[in-house]
Amino acid sequence: MSVEYDIARRLSSRKGGGRAGIMERVATIATAISLMVIIVALSVVVGFKRDVNTLLSSAASDIVITAPQSMGTVSEQRIERTASLKGLLNNNPNIERYSPYIAKEGVIKSEENMAGVLLKGVDASYDISFFAEHIVKGELPRIGNTPRTKDVLLSQPIAQKMDAEVGDRIEIVFVDERGDMLRDRFSVSGIYKTGLDVIDDAIALTDMPNVAREYDGDVAKVTGYEVWLKEGADAAAVEHDINEHLREIYLNEGVLAEAFTIERVFPDIFGWLATHDMNALVITVIMIIVALLNMTTALLVIVLERQRMIGELRAMGMNRTSIVRLFLYRAMFIVWRGVAWGTIIGISLAMIQHIWAPIPLPNEGYILSQVPAALCWGWWAVAVVVTMLVTAVVMVIPALFATKSAPAEAIRYE
Repeated sequence: MSVEYDIARRLSSRKGGGRAGIMERVATIATAISLMVIIVALSVVVGFKRDVNTLLSSAASDIVITAPQSMGTVSEQRIERTASLKGLLNNNPNIERYSPYIAKEGVIKSEENMAGVLLKGVDASYDISFFAEHIVKGELPRIGNTPRTKDVLLSQPIAQKMDAEVGDRIEIVFVDERGDMLRDRFSVSGIYKTGLDVIDDAIALTDMPNVAREYDGDVAKVTGYEVWLKEGADAAAVEHDINEHLREIYLNEGVLAEAFTIERVFPDIFGWLATHDMNALVITVIMIIVALLNMTTALLVIVLERQRMIGELRAMGMNRTSIVRLFLYRAMFIVWRGVAWGTIIGISLAMIQHIWAPIPLPNEGYILSQVPAALCWGWWAVAVVVTMLVTAVVMVIPALFATKSAPAEAIRYE
């Protein structure tokens, strides 16, 4: 154990009540609060992005394969359900499941109101559990039944706009390729709400043949496939791989299709989520600056109050480098206490919110119903290490101040 470390440890163990002791406690508390805020902010930002991404991918899949004109949403152009296309999806090790769908834009019409809707038809292979979790009234539409049913699942915003309730019959007007108007009637089986405007303001769910008949009745032609990936799979890499094989299928069979990641389908939402990274960065920088200012002030006060001790140590032969090292050790003892308390409190708050979610959120403004809190151990470790490293580097400046005065002057200092 070095002499500098031993002196710094002994000084740190004393409970001083003077200015140095007060400033030391202030610096410790400031460091703890700063790191606590950083940990909680990272937890909320990572949790928010994770939960919204999960919600969106559950509602609309990780990758959509459709005609290029659709750009991942819908167009009149459909694609063939060929064996090659199915084989491509079945043989990709990163794909967990996939489901075909047929979609058509229409207008729900009544005597008083009308609302645009995207009628989405799915078959029995579609995992409807996401919508089941978000049912607020009624039940799910019957999918894949024989004979065909005319059930439709409406979102709560659309149902409220149309004054529609479970069991009501609604009329949807479509326009075919020739510009002629088509009318069809459906029975509202249930009402759902996800909190995602891009879903709730548009999607109505029904059986696939109901939508196919608004084209030519052929369910062998679909709007596209929704593809869900296995956990940890790189969506961009899978998209690239699928598109490479789709080019071969197009050259061999003439099936024109393209894969789109969910980020490309909904760029506005993911652009909005990306702004949260900047928010987290700003909060982190501000909190570290606050901790550094308090640490610098505290160390300067400690140096000023220890001028006599510095002079005595210099008179006994301790060089400038050792003096600087001594006060750096002194500063790190303060930082370690602050980091320890900040880490414990910050992680505890994040875990409480993660497990019990006592803090709610207005669903209308934030999509989620409670403040999300992810247990992002990797990011927390980075925050702790960066805070300690930056503080250690900056603390060299006030530590150098301890070497400025001559030994004789320092010994006379009161």
